Amino acid sequence: MAKWTWNATVVEETRGTRRVGSGSGEVEAPTREAARDAARRDIEAKGSGRTAHELRVFETPGR
Repeated sequence: MAKWTWNATVVEETRGTRRVGSGSGEVEAPTREAARDAARRDIEAKGSGRTAHELRVFETPGR
């Protein structure tokens, strides 16, 4: 399985407040599409009301 690096704009909406930031990480997946899905799940799992925008996925070099 390949390793993929991702980065995204992360929006978190809680109690009427909207915060915008950035996030990045690494996931293992067989394809770029699967890596995007895994990254989106990772972002959403870290907090209620979190969504990813402008999600970009790159194959990690040397893996």
